[in-house]
Amino acid sequence: MNRDAHLSSLRASGEGLLAAAAAADLAWPVPSCPGWDVERLVGHVGRVHRWTAGWVAHGHGNTPMDRPPAGPAVLDWARDGLSQIEVALASVDEATVVPTWTGERPGRFWPLRMAIETALHRWDAEAAVALGTLSGAAPAPLDAELAVEGIDELFTVLVPYRASDAITGDGETLHFHATDADGEWVLTLRPDGAPAVEHAHAKSDVAAKGPASDLLLFLCNRVPTDRLQALGDTALLDRWTAAVKL
Repeated sequence: MNRDAHLSSLRASGEGLLAAAAAADLAWPVPSCPGWDVERLVGHVGRVHRWTAGWVAHGHGNTPMDRPPAGPAVLDWARDGLSQIEVALASVDEATVVPTWTGERPGRFWPLRMAIETALHRWDAEAAVALGTLSGAAPAPLDAELAVEGIDELFTVLVPYRASDAITGDGETLHFHATDADGEWVLTLRPDGAPAVEHAHAKSDVAAKGPASDLLLFLCNRVPTDRLQALGDTALLDRWTAAVKL
């Protein structure tokens, strides 16, 4: 996906999140974000969008910002944050290198990061509505192409930066395979540092496959292992869930 596609995804996910929150009681719990309610989720997204707009504009994350307002006003506050990040990202040149909290990255980093972050939290908001209304309706899946990009980012950026020693081992391997998009990954656990990752189809200690959305949601601790087809040493998948909190 290019920048414009990421921006379209960001807009759709942001509007979807706000629609779900507007249909909810802001005090409802968000099952995929333990300890959070809908109001906190909306406020978090509004802050992330403003914080990122500051990064894009100034090259650092120290831009002062207000705290989210309490109650229903948080919805309009988050909608304004969505507008701010859209304007900021529209100026990003994918061909350049830009500063980020992980060091210098290609210009596509920020549009992709915000598209993924917002899509995941849209899913969280819809999960909260499903729980709060007892409707049994499942949140809409993430776009498969975006989910593949999200898994790539998770393995190559987020885990090395935020959880480099969270899951270690002695050469155990985990194979993840998207069934609805072009995406396969083999992780090799190492005694020190983040797992090594390669795009490959290879026999591994455990193999897990499913739609790209379910793979990313599992890897981000949103859905359980039984959403995937898993073969082999499934205890390795349980280790991932217990160790990697992003």
